[in-house]
Amino acid sequence: MIRSIIVALVTCLATIGGVYGAMTMKAGAKAAAAPEAQSKLQMMKTRMVSVPLLANGEVFGYVVTRLNFLADADLVKLSSVAPDVFVADEAFRQIYENAPEDMKNGRKQAIKELTADVAAAANKRIGRDVVKDVMIDSWTYLSKQDMMKKQ
Repeated sequence: MIRSIIVALVTCLATIGGVYGAMTMKAGAKAAAAPEAQSKLQMMKTRMVSVPLLANGEVFGYVVTRLNFLADADLVKLSSVAPDVFVADEAFRQIYENAPEDMKNGRKQAIKELTADVAAAANKRIGRDVVKDVMIDSWTYLSKQDMMKKQ
C-alpha cells in the first residue's frame, strides 16, 4: 500500500515538473522573439488633418482626422524626412479627391481603401517601403450647418 502511494506521488511530481518545464521553455521562447518583432516596427502619429469637402464649388463640410501608422524603425532612422509628413499629405489628397462621393454613397469599404491608398502613396513618395499599416486614430465630419451653429 505504501509502495503504491509513493509511486503515485512520484508520478504526480514528474508530471507537474514536466508541465512546468514545458511552460517555462515556451514562455522563454515567446519573450525572446517578442523584442525582435517590436524593435522592427514603430508606431507613429500624424498631426490633425483638416480637409474641406467641396461640391459644385462650395464647401459643404470638413473632415478632421488623425492617423496612426506602423513604420519600419530602421528605415525611419535612415530617412532624412519623417514619414508622418508624407502620410498626412497623402491622407489630405486622398480625402480631398475621393471623400465627397464616398460620403454621399455611404460606402463601407471607403475607409479600408483610404488607409491602403495612403500607405501605398506615401511609400511611393518616400521611395522605400517604410509605412506598413495605416490606422485611423480619430475621424470627425463637420457639415456646413454644424460650422454655422458653432459661430
